Amino acid sequence: MKTTVFTLLGSLALLTSACSSLPENARKLDLNINSVTFENVNNVEGFKIDYDVRHHSSEPMPIDAVKIDVHVNDKLAAVYENDSCKPIPNKISNIYSIFIPANKASKVALESLKNTPMLQVQAKAIVSILVEKDLEDRAAMYNVTKEYEGVIHATTAAN
Repeated sequence: MKTTVFTLLGSLALLTSACSSLPENARKLDLNINSVTFENVNNVEGFKIDYDVRHHSSEPMPIDAVKIDVHVNDKLAAVYENDSCKPIPNKISNIYSIFIPANKASKVALESLKNTPMLQVQAKAIVSILVEKDLEDRAAMYNVTKEYEGVIHATTAAN
C-alpha cells in the first residue's frame, strides 16, 4: 500500500513539474500572418514574413521553436526553424519580421525569381509557434499554426 501511495505521489509531482514552465492561467496564443513578400536581401532571393503574436497569460509564454514553410506554386521553396526562441511577452502585440532565403528552390527557379520583374506567384506560408515540440506533452495544446495563401508580388530584378 505504501509503495502505491509513494508511486502516486511521485507521479503527481512529476506531472506538476512538467507543467510548471507554462504561465499561470495560460491561454493559447493569437497568431496572425500580416504579409508575405518576395525579397532580395544581400543578393539572396527569399521571402519576408511579417506576423504578430499576442497572448493574455499572466507571464511571458516560453517557446520551444518557430517553424515556417513557404510554398510557391505548390512546391516547397523555403524552410525556417528557430529552436532558440525567447519567451513571448504577454499582454502586448509582438510584431515579427523574418527573412527566409529560398533554400529549397531549384537553381532554375532561383534564376527565374532573380530575373523576372514584377513577379506574381501563388504562395502559401505556414507559421507554427511551438510552445512544446513533444506533441504528447500537455503543453503542446498551446501550439498554434496559421496559414497564409494568396498571390504575392515583388520586383526582384537585380540592380
